[in-house]
Amino acid sequence: MSAPKKKPGSTAPLSREAWVKAATHLIAREGVQAVAVEPLAQGLGVTKGSFYWHFKNRDELILAALEAWEQDQSADVVSRYQGIEDPQRRLRVLLFAAFEDVENGRFFAALAVSSEDPRVQPFLHRATERRLAFGIKAFQALGLSEKEARERALLAYAAYAGYFQLLRTTPLAVEAVTDLSGYVRRLADALVPVKPSRRP
Repeated sequence: MSAPKKKPGSTAPLSREAWVKAATHLIAREGVQAVAVEPLAQGLGVTKGSFYWHFKNRDELILAALEAWEQDQSADVVSRYQGIEDPQRRLRVLLFAAFEDVENGRFFAALAVSSEDPRVQPFLHRATERRLAFGIKAFQALGLSEKEARERALLAYAAYAGYFQLLRTTPLAVEAVTDLSGYVRRLADALVPVKPSRRP
């Protein structure tokens, strides 16, 4: 079987990764149900033959996008944030990083809309469990009890999930919050206990 050809004059890549990346962006913008071979091929500037060179069907592409997202989310999380020794600073950095990664937030919100989809459900469940577990450990590192740490981690995650759901469904309401850093700072101030200052 010969490799598929690009459309005349096209310089778009034909790699599997290019298809997965295109599907990921589309899911973030329009949801899982929007993934379709023909418009993706047009966007990449290739024929549908390129798709079938890498994937058997649409479901396989969707699963590949979900797997890539899960791998990206689980990879290096510990090394990225666990290296910050001060647990208070670690939590604040984590909160800011989560809200500032808008593409990932939009992707997560799109998956939440399709939470009952059997393709999506296990990925969303694992991501939620992993993020909450990481948050609980981060709050416990501040000396909080497991119960208090769990409650604060859940509040932080609910604020994250709610923000990106609103950004998806009512963007004008969210865009009214022009100072995202200020918004996240207030959230961090409310959830992350401040260390008592040492007396001289």
